[in-house]
Order: sequence, then C-alpha cells, then structure tokens
Amino acid sequence: MSADGNKLRVLVVDDQPTVCDVVADTIAYAGHEIVGKARDGMEAVSLAKELQPDVVVMDISMPRMNGVDAMKAILGAKSAKRVLLMSGEYRSLGVTREEMMREGAAAFMEKPFNVSELFELLERWAGEERK
Repeated sequence: MSADGNKLRVLVVDDQPTVCDVVADTIAYAGHEIVGKARDGMEAVSLAKELQPDVVVMDISMPRMNGVDAMKAILGAKSAKRVLLMSGEYRSLGVTREEMMREGAAAFMEKPFNVSELFELLERWAGEERK
C-alpha cells in the first residue's frame, strides 16, 4: 500500500502460472489488491473490460495474443488506466522499449524483475490516483 494508504487494483497476466503467482504475490505483499489473473492476451482483454483495474501487469510473450496487442486493446477500450509490460525475451520478439512506450505502456520491466523497482512504480501510481 502506498504511504498515503492508497491501494491499486491490479490485473496480472502471464502464460506461466508460477510467474503469474510470483508477480501477483509480490504486488499483494506491497499492499495492493489483485483483482484477477489471466494466462494470455485474449483473457487479459476480457478480464480488464470486466474488472476495470487501475493497472495491468502483463507479460509480452504469450499465446493467442501477445502483451503489446493486448495492451493496445485494453487501453483503446479504456479498460485500465495503465499497463506495465514485462518480458525476459522482448528483444527476440523484435519489439523495442521505445515502441512499447509509444504504444502506451506506462512502464516496462525486464524479467527477472527488480522488486524494489516494481514497488516504486506502484507507489508512484498509487499516489497519482489520489490527485
């Protein structure tokens, strides 16, 4: 939870259940609410529409629909305010950080992710929610 007591509602998306759980547990440990988990971009788009989270934390490389395309759909439908993309292999997908940010990503983190960096981002966004 942020210093001012504001809690973000977060949807976590990763096709690897263990990674999804670790990311969700880490965010919950920081005091934020996990409103849902999805295993691919298609599921992420429909869950975001239904749950309207503050933040979607999403892997890029997933079956059915990748994270960048899912992010565009989610932001285009205004189903979430922010999308944080994560990937350990984004370079092999031919996607650059600049492209991700241009397409609307609020942030990008490489896997394995830095926990304190994740906490700082969530803290900052939670503070912005109060304004």
